[in-house]
Amino acid sequence: MGLSEASGLRDVQVQLSATQAMELHRRDYRMERPLLNQEQLEELGHWSSAPRTHQWRVWFQCSYARVRALLLQRLPVLVWLPRYPVRDWLLGDLLSGLSVAIMQLPQGLAYALLAGLPPVFGLYSSFYPVFIYFLFGTSRHISVVLEVCWKLPQSVVGTVVTALVAGVVLVMVKLLNDKLQPHLPVPIPGELLTLIGATGISYGVDLQHRFGVDVVGDIPPGLVPPVAPSPQLFAKLVGNAFAIAVVGFAIAISLGKIFALRHGYRVDSNQELVALGLSNLIGGIFQCFPVSCSMSRSLVQESTGGNTQVAGAISSLFILLVIVKIGELFKELPKAVLAATIIVNLKGMLMQFTDICSLWKANRADLLIWLVTFVATILLNLDLGLAVAIVFSLLLLVVRTQLPHYSVLGRLPDTDIYRDVAEYTEAKEVPGVKIFRSSATMYFANAELYSDALKQRCGVDVDHLISRKKKLLRKQEKLKLKQLRKEKELQKQAASSKGTSVSINVNTSLDDIKSNNMEDSKAKVSPGDELQETAASGQEDAKAPDVSTLKALGLPQPDFHSLVLDLGALSFVDTVCLKSLKSIFRDFREIEVEVYMAACHSPVVAQLEAGHFFDGSITKKHLFASVHDAVTFALQHPKSGPDSTVLATRL
Repeated sequence: MGLSEASGLRDVQVQLSATQAMELHRRDYRMERPLLNQEQLEELGHWSSAPRTHQWRVWFQCSYARVRALLLQRLPVLVWLPRYPVRDWLLGDLLSGLSVAIMQLPQGLAYALLAGLPPVFGLYSSFYPVFIYFLFGTSRHISVVLEVCWKLPQSVVGTVVTALVAGVVLVMVKLLNDKLQPHLPVPIPGELLTLIGATGISYGVDLQHRFGVDVVGDIPPGLVPPVAPSPQLFAKLVGNAFAIAVVGFAIAISLGKIFALRHGYRVDSNQELVALGLSNLIGGIFQCFPVSCSMSRSLVQESTGGNTQVAGAISSLFILLVIVKIGELFKELPKAVLAATIIVNLKGMLMQFTDICSLWKANRADLLIWLVTFVATILLNLDLGLAVAIVFSLLLLVVRTQLPHYSVLGRLPDTDIYRDVAEYTEAKEVPGVKIFRSSATMYFANAELYSDALKQRCGVDVDHLISRKKKLLRKQEKLKLKQLRKEKELQKQAASSKGTSVSINVNTSLDDIKSNNMEDSKAKVSPGDELQETAASGQEDAKAPDVSTLKALGLPQPDFHSLVLDLGALSFVDTVCLKSLKSIFRDFREIEVEVYMAACHSPVVAQLEAGHFFDGSITKKHLFASVHDAVTFALQHPKSGPDSTVLATRL
């Protein structure tokens, strides 16, 4: 073979392979299988209910492996710290921890004043909870800080100028940080610089005595001993404590999941709740405030290279150093500067008002929840406002399940796919079969609405048709009763006339009686003849048309003989749902329409069985693996029940 022939053969092979690839790409999805109702599907797949595991038994099991797994689960630092890449992450965590600590120092002092307590308690709250979260938390990036939700700062006339100057300086530094962010390794610590500068000016000018500016005062060095919480305060604080716990956990888990998705790791929600609970529990023993995560410091921790909670441990140790040695240097710090720090840091919270525009475009139900929560919190305080928001959200959820999207489905050409005929112009209804679907599960709150929507979308006034049918049948029954009464009266009259003739001929002769007996014996019918007559009359009755059908009664008939309920959206069933489904079967069978169900999930089928839904009239043969199976069966058996022979379906 020459070179030209070889190259030509290779070209042909390349063309063939490209053609085959295009054919494979264009090849339609084709499959042939038997129609599958629920009974056949369970037999084919050898279905059995999943074995139930008693979780409480596992809780009481004790072994070395279980103890070790439980310890590693509840103390995540033992999992990630031994594998900590020191060379890669230590420098970033060190810089990040120092940056967060620099922000945390002035803000901790400010939030203590916001709560009306000495500033040193803000430093305690910046140390204990942060270090506890380092041990028990699963998020690598969120920064735990004080969260105080009440008692706004009160301005003093002598401190207005100081607060304004400090606020302007802080805003300018933040704007400078935003502008120079790409060029700065770490943000400029505006709060710390303002704090140091204000302390120096206050000490040099003597703001407290000359201008009446309140200062922080003595900050006792060292840590306070642990103190057990007072039981008498429990009843007084339980409402606020619950509200703070819910809000704090919601903020923490939301930020944690955002950073986890951004950096490709997983946050354990249960462990986060444990970590925050322990942080507040131990912090409360050491006279700390409730804590949660801070968006601003979490972003600083991430942007400055923080990779793990080692950054949090470093920031807490820096705060410990301030508590033990450096805190007393801030004795002359004006409180107005701390108040300005709080107000400037409310910028992020105030910027959340811009969410109104985005929520209006994206999801107006969420916008409604946002507005109700905001108004209720402002008017009713945090705890009552939070309760109102939760109740409103639950009610809105119920309302939304009562307003699902109901649709009549049609088949897309040359496919086994069924879509809403109102949305897809090429989707055509299958002649003789009506397919109905709801976008929400059916339960006690919307079961009646589901039935009403089904009857409306089918285009048949089912209830009115059933009512007319029953009236006509009752009228027929009355006519039959009248006819029977007339027949009985005629029979009585005939019997009475026969009795009269017998009484007249009592005195007849013996020969006449014998002759009459002979005639009577000839007139008698044999038992065999009587059975033949009965069978013949039965055959005549069988051949007689059924007078209870819609056609025989002169009522309009539906333009479909089968109804398929697509129950793919059904996630659970309750007793009201079971009764509604049985009512649908009963009502549509009254108007000579057979009902089938399709696409139920296995847990739903198990719940249907547990609720004794299946019986002699509704069996698993009425439930099909897919809508296409049900439609194909209905087309093959327009006048028969589900016990008929099942053919194949092509997909």
